[in-house]
Amino acid sequence: MVSSVQSKPRPKPQSMQEVIQRYPRLTSHMVCDSLGYFTPEAAAHALLNYIQGEPCWCEWYLHMARGFDQVRLLEVGKSVVERAFRGRHGHTGYMAHYPQARALVDHVRAGGQGPIFASWM
Repeated sequence: MVSSVQSKPRPKPQSMQEVIQRYPRLTSHMVCDSLGYFTPEAAAHALLNYIQGEPCWCEWYLHMARGFDQVRLLEVGKSVVERAFRGRHGHTGYMAHYPQARALVDHVRAGGQGPIFASWM
């Protein structure tokens, strides 16, 4: 007889810190994909918005959405997360270097303060 073990699904993260703790690699790749626009906290905030199905109203997303269109902002958010994931093997070189972005994310995960400005290199 085979017993089935049912596990409870993990609850969605509710804060930027939870996102950074649970998804440090994706957060780091979002920093890389933004070419330094996102700090670790900003990337975590954008990812949290995506997870919660909410638009992220940051300047970069507004530019890509060409304005304050909530539907377009949701599409942009999805596109950024997908692009960061798909491009994860190509994040090298100036302003897109994964090891540097990951070091920043790990610093924030450990309770340190992230960069104040978006220029993180």
